[in-house]
Amino acid sequence: MTFLLERMTRQGLAARSATAGPAQAALAAVGLQAQDAGAARLGVRARTAAVDEAAVTDAVERERSVVRTWLMRSTVHLVAADDARWMTALYGPVMERAHRTRWRGLGITEPLVDAAAVHAQELLAGRGLTRHEFAAELTARGLTLGDDGQVPTHLLAALTARGLTCRGEDRGRDTTFVLLDDWVGAAEDGRTPADTAPADPLAELARRYFRAFGPATAADFATWSGLPSGAALTAIRDELTEVEFDGRRGWTLGEVEPRPGFRLLPMFDNYLLGYRDRTALLDPARHPQVYVGGIIKATVVCDGRVIGIWRLQRTARKAAVVVTPFEPFARRHHDELDRERTDLERYLGRPVTVAFDD
Repeated sequence: MTFLLERMTRQGLAARSATAGPAQAALAAVGLQAQDAGAARLGVRARTAAVDEAAVTDAVERERSVVRTWLMRSTVHLVAADDARWMTALYGPVMERAHRTRWRGLGITEPLVDAAAVHAQELLAGRGLTRHEFAAELTARGLTLGDDGQVPTHLLAALTARGLTCRGEDRGRDTTFVLLDDWVGAAEDGRTPADTAPADPLAELARRYFRAFGPATAADFATWSGLPSGAALTAIRDELTEVEFDGRRGWTLGEVEPRPGFRLLPMFDNYLLGYRDRTALLDPARHPQVYVGGIIKATVVCDGRVIGIWRLQRTARKAAVVVTPFEPFARRHHDELDRERTDLERYLGRPVTVAFDD
């Protein structure tokens, strides 16, 4: 199906860039799912051959050219630093509305968030704290947080929704949280946050979505973004090209030459989350093997279709790709898989083998 080739091409998955860094990969994909940090790094690898795993980690934790924070659908995303503030401003009110009842049930009231915001300016100035460290510091300052273990995470989500915090360095298996303004800072070219913010954030989000995910429908945009599609599409209708695909009407933005492609995509990859109707890219009978509870498995994708799942087993010195095919692999699939194995060796900096788990 040509439209699936076009989608892979637009996502940078058909032909991996030879020059794009993590920020450019995140820009092209309109953010990468990042609730699993390792999966987010592999999402960058799937879209560029210009960086290895250490370089992606440096971009996140030291260069800070990309930022991890709660955005689309209240999930953690990896976005270019220039996008972090305006996307947070767009999604903050959405998060607050979506979680208001839950937050109040946990005792996270407006006065508590207000007080935590004031203390956070001092507690997080120039440093990062884990959620539990942050909660302990607030408690030591007299704030009552209650006994529910989810309070620290949800309180930090509330502060993020206000544009105050984002995720910083990982400390082992724990994430730290930092002040967004401290973490991102001023742009090297002297631009301010106001300089990098689009005039119409909702229109810019839709513009980028149809450039990266098209052909797609209004329902696809609403599913991916968690936002109503009407105003977004109206704002950019003159920029869109209407197309018919898979028996539906949709839109694209800009032109690409569809190309075939084979890629090992990580857990939670955008390609598996960007559309409401996924029947063309995944056999409905295989849906339970890919979407398992709140987990989206790592997938083997060829020409836009999911043809298997895979997992990465790694040690300090070597790694293995274990593939579960959904259909018999042809010669081309084995050849492409070997190319992916070779690129994973480059990316991980260690030998990688392939095994099949039927």
